[in-house]
Amino acid sequence: MPTACAPDLCIFTGVFPFSRPIALPGTDSIETAYRFGSTANGTRDPHHGVEFLNPFGTPVLAAADGDVVVAGDDRKVFYGPYSYFYGNLVVLEHRLPGYDLPVFTLYGHLSKILVQVGQRVQRGQRVGLVGMSGVATGTHLHFEVRFGENTYASSRNPELWLEPHVDESGVPNGAIAGRILDSQGNPLAVKDIVVDRVTDGVQATFYRAFVGTYEEKGLLGQPPWGEDFGLGDLPPGQYHISFVQYGFQQYTMQVLPGQLTLVTFRLGTSQP
Repeated sequence: MPTACAPDLCIFTGVFPFSRPIALPGTDSIETAYRFGSTANGTRDPHHGVEFLNPFGTPVLAAADGDVVVAGDDRKVFYGPYSYFYGNLVVLEHRLPGYDLPVFTLYGHLSKILVQVGQRVQRGQRVGLVGMSGVATGTHLHFEVRFGENTYASSRNPELWLEPHVDESGVPNGAIAGRILDSQGNPLAVKDIVVDRVTDGVQATFYRAFVGTYEEKGLLGQPPWGEDFGLGDLPPGQYHISFVQYGFQQYTMQVLPGQLTLVTFRLGTSQP
């Protein structure tokens, strides 16, 4: 439930239930060139997860307590759009406080599987090792969150579920989930959304992120957030969100520590 709401703006706490599936000294940050819902500038399929680029054999960890429901490969049973898409994979089923439906996490392209179906695993337990099985161009972990069902169509943006990093003082980062709608409430496809950190009213170019609305219609507006784009692990503070749609648009919003801000931009009407 939101802790605070205003027209077209809601703040949520306690919404990052999953720890990162790669531990330090491995790379525990996602690869930003191929975010959830993107096609990497039209060069790849719409992404139903995120990637953690790591060397072959890096341990892959359970993101939360759960039950192993898949441990094998996807040659015969498809968990993606076609056979052997994820290669060796593990899927965990989680029952999370505050959610009536089950949530699943998928770990793909593994070089080795360390668990078996029916096993109960604990948060942080090794479930496999990084590899490049299936459709993979290099060694990495493909990580997905699936809401309600263990299906490709049920994928959600992991950036809005993963526990954010903290700064040197222990202050956690936050996240933005957003929608860009026309005056009739229909979602608009926006390719280039620029997110800039602002300090004393001036854009701080030391933090700038690029994102777009999800490029597959089936990923738009899905529960629990109903968002069309999302961005996680943002340092707290004030941000400008800029894009071109019916002319240049720029809005200012706040990212709060450890919280998710859900914002709706309604073009042609008053803005948040």
